Amino acid sequence: MRRQVGFAFSVVFLGMMIMAACTNHNKQAETPAVLDVKMDVPDHVDLNKPTKLACVVTYGGEKVDDASEVKFEVWKHGDGEREMLEAKHDGDGRYSVEKTFTEAGTYSVVAHVTARDMHNMPKKDIVAGNPEQAATADGARETSQGSAEEHHHGAVAISLSSRSFEAGKPAALTVHLTKDGKPFTNATVRFEIWQAGNKHEFIDANEKGNGEYEAVATFANEGTYSVKVHVETDQLHEHQVEQVTAQ
Repeated sequence: MRRQVGFAFSVVFLGMMIMAACTNHNKQAETPAVLDVKMDVPDHVDLNKPTKLACVVTYGGEKVDDASEVKFEVWKHGDGEREMLEAKHDGDGRYSVEKTFTEAGTYSVVAHVTARDMHNMPKKDIVAGNPEQAATADGARETSQGSAEEHHHGAVAISLSSRSFEAGKPAALTVHLTKDGKPFTNATVRFEIWQAGNKHEFIDANEKGNGEYEAVATFANEGTYSVKVHVETDQLHEHQVEQVTAQ
């Protein structure tokens, strides 16, 4: 009798372990994958030479070779015209396009990537021409614009350091600011955060130095959030909206 009871207990215990393992597996399977796009764009390019702008696309850690759309948006700071270039797939999750910069100055490059029913659009700034040429070109652009309102558009480059966070835990939101290729300091920076259907939350950032500003935020729910970075000084108010994911 004692043997039968022991055997029955062993069977029940084994069944509980199997159920627990299945539950953990299901939880892992339910964790949403993230569309990640890593920019491969140089910090500086020479004028009148073909330059490759590229990015590597992954989803849940796996290379994406069948993205629905990959385009690079390029514009010179201070100019109203923006160029949209369609990228080609190079293999192994890498997409690229060639662009020749003919005018000195600071440019922004945004990769617009759509894959797995998700969209990601990281941004990076580059300087075309030698620093003296770029500074001269940017200075001429600022002088020609004349008014403070015209001056602030495109003057400050805003770049989030991360777009993926853990839901329900405090996370460091860090943004890097540059102007004319140099760190932009002594600004007031606020993060406006919201998820579709929920209220907007405002968090003040602290300046860490060298154009870096940081705030601690908690993304309560899993999913996609919008983060609007507000940058203010006495003479300008810049803002930029980024998409981040909590999982």
